[in-house]
Amino acid sequence: MMSRIGSTLITALAIAILSLGPASLVFAQGTSGTQTNGGTSGTQTNGGTSGTQTNGGTSGTGGGLQNPLQNINSLPELVDAILTAIVRIGGIVLVLALVYVGFLFVAAQGNEEKIRNARSALLWTVIGGLILLGATAISAVIKGTVAGI
Repeated sequence: MMSRIGSTLITALAIAILSLGPASLVFAQGTSGTQTNGGTSGTQTNGGTSGTQTNGGTSGTGGGLQNPLQNINSLPELVDAILTAIVRIGGIVLVLALVYVGFLFVAAQGNEEKIRNARSALLWTVIGGLILLGATAISAVIKGTVAGI
C-alpha cells in the first residue's frame, strides 16, 4: 500500500519537474527566418528598410541556455529561490496526493480496512502540506530575524 503511494508521489514529482522545464530554464531569444509585421517591401519587420530584419532579436540560429541563477547574488536569495521551487513542486505533489486519497476513499466501498488506510493516507498528506506551509513560515521568520539584526 505504502509502496504504491510512494511510487505515485515519485511519479507525480517527476511529472512536476518536467512540467516546470520552460519556467525554470530561460532561453535566449533569437529569431531567424523572414517575418513581416508592417513592412512595405521585401521581408521587413516593424517598419524596417531593407533585407531581412528581426524585431530586436539576433539573426541566424537562436536559443541558447542562460544561467537561471544569474539574478541571485547572495546566499539568502539562493535559499529563497530553492525554497520557492520546492514549495511549487510540493504544492503540485500535494494536490495530486489529495486526488489519490480521494480515489482511495471512493475505492474503499465501505471496506473498513481500506477506509482506515485511506484515512491514514489523508492524515499523512495533510501533515505533508502543513510541513510545506511551515517551511515557508519558518523561512519568513528567519528572514525577518536576520533583517532585524
